[in-house]
Amino acid sequence: MASGFWAVARRPRWIAALLLCLGIAAGFAALGQWQLERSVDNAQVAEAPDTEAAVPLSSIADPQTAVTPAQLGRTVTVEPGELVAGDFVVVTDRNNGGTEQGAVLVGHLVTADGITLAVALGWAPDAETALAAAGTPSWAGPVTGRYLPSEPPSSSDFEAGRRSAISVAELINIWPDATPAYGGYLNLESTWPGLEPIFSPEPDREVSLNVLNVFYAIEWVIFAGFAIYLWYRLVRDVVEREAEEAAVE
Repeated sequence: MASGFWAVARRPRWIAALLLCLGIAAGFAALGQWQLERSVDNAQVAEAPDTEAAVPLSSIADPQTAVTPAQLGRTVTVEPGELVAGDFVVVTDRNNGGTEQGAVLVGHLVTADGITLAVALGWAPDAETALAAAGTPSWAGPVTGRYLPSEPPSSSDFEAGRRSAISVAELINIWPDATPAYGGYLNLESTWPGLEPIFSPEPDREVSLNVLNVFYAIEWVIFAGFAIYLWYRLVRDVVEREAEEAAVE
């Protein structure tokens, strides 16, 4: 007479096998938990600086260096030397917090320390209006704005004659004597004559989980389940084999 599944499962051999599989499954589950914890740990960032309290740009950034995460979106002040006459560039295909596309006027500011800084001066609904606002004001005090990273020039369509990226690397090739230069650009906080202030919200610093670690965690959970299923399948094979042998007898 063939034995049932639980009759076979209660045999010492298969109880020992079950304990082994449970131990293996527990190990896999622990590895899954470790991967999940790593995902959370990797998502943790150092306490973000106060992006709204203005600090001197020279105190957080050096010329010829890229914008770091800690510098991204910081409100900074700059002691202006001069805004170079004639070094104005119009960047098109820019919205200003809405759906309407317009243009941004970018100027070449040389700081009191002699360092080039690209400054997005303001937004206009079209390139002609932006270019018409080009001029050289007299700044009585520090210039304030949000420090942002250079944009890739590849997003511009030069064949069509459109420049839609504020690329510092491109600008210093256009402007004579533009080095040394800061790696980012400044979104001017104050209103520029003839232009609208550029919409420049506080940067979003939400952190997402590391997807790869989450995927590995799911894999380990699947492996844990497979260890239990393997024990079940081995016991089932014994039950089926004994049933076949009993049928032959």
